[in-house]
Amino acid sequence: MNDLQRGVINIIQSALTGECLSLPKSFNFYNAVKIAKKHKIECVFYYGALNCGFKQKEPLMQELFTLVCGNIAVSEQQIYAIKEIFSAFDKEKIDYLPIKGVLLKQLYPKPEMRSMSDLDILIRYEEYSEKIIPVMNSLGFTEGRVSDNELVWNKPMISIELHRRLIPSYNKDYYAYYGDGWRLARLSGGTRYSMTDEDQLIYLFTHFAKHYRDSGIGIRHMVDLWVFKKYYKNLDDKYIEAELQKLQLYNFYENIINTLKVWFEKSENNEVSDFITGIIFNSGVYGTNQAHVLSDALKLSKNKEQHKNIKKAKLISEIFPSYSFMKRRYPILDNNSWLLPALWLVRLADAVLFRRKNVGDKFSEIKLIDDKSVADYREALNYVGLDFNFKE
Repeated sequence: MNDLQRGVINIIQSALTGECLSLPKSFNFYNAVKIAKKHKIECVFYYGALNCGFKQKEPLMQELFTLVCGNIAVSEQQIYAIKEIFSAFDKEKIDYLPIKGVLLKQLYPKPEMRSMSDLDILIRYEEYSEKIIPVMNSLGFTEGRVSDNELVWNKPMISIELHRRLIPSYNKDYYAYYGDGWRLARLSGGTRYSMTDEDQLIYLFTHFAKHYRDSGIGIRHMVDLWVFKKYYKNLDDKYIEAELQKLQLYNFYENIINTLKVWFEKSENNEVSDFITGIIFNSGVYGTNQAHVLSDALKLSKNKEQHKNIKKAKLISEIFPSYSFMKRRYPILDNNSWLLPALWLVRLADAVLFRRKNVGDKFSEIKLIDDKSVADYREALNYVGLDFNFKE
């Protein structure tokens, strides 16, 4: 861990604990602010910097304060929106289970310290058309994009992601454990459900692992884990270990927890903790495009010992996407799978005629792929205890 990383972490810890922690002598505040912006942790960084003795009148602190004010406004809007949605769902007898940032926000000293790009709620998909759509329309939301596991609704400053499942189905190993996720739900009042504290942590960590191996993950998600474990002190560690073993995540979990102890509890760093710290600081809030491309290529490599022709396989998968992908784009395929070849041609023509920039971007991504890069990416995941444990 270098001095810049240590300084950023100490500032974050100062915000969360109220302590004034010392910073390395060579600490560069300007570069630290750049990291805070890159990882979307301006609020927690600003409050920590105040606790560490930086003055509000300093130019960089004023710049951060402007961003903090905007984040506070967004945070208040999000809190109001989520209460409004929960109330409407209770009234209309719609089952729902809040997840991720919606729950984590209330564990931080100030809610704006935990920024959210969207609000995540698990719903029962069978209730979507008849019950949920009318409610969301009545609240002034507009229906947006649809993905494998998310149904997005928007209004100014607010984005809601209604999840039909906790984990995307294309993350086959984790999806095999979770299914849609409702088996873990416990009624907690009205039509609101929750998971046990242990299952919440397991899910947060599974989501963390999914992002880490798919494209990388940022500082905010590391802080989430530390905040959660500090708040819930009496977790059943044996249950957590047993479930993470089923997910083949326990080794990675141990490495992340050890890294958190290095960050926040003065444990000695080692090569693995330094490696993880470097990956996370370099990632940004949602990882890097190169990691995403290599991750996608790695998923195509079904045999752990073979990496040949991955670039060719990636190119073919872009031209002829899977049936499940095409079904999301063209719902008519749901009961007419025989139309798949024709719709491949329709999609290809649409791309050539109207989406040439997207085509160019895809080819640029494919150029990043070579057998050695993919093998190195797998090795880097294995080093910290991760892999794509897809069953044939």
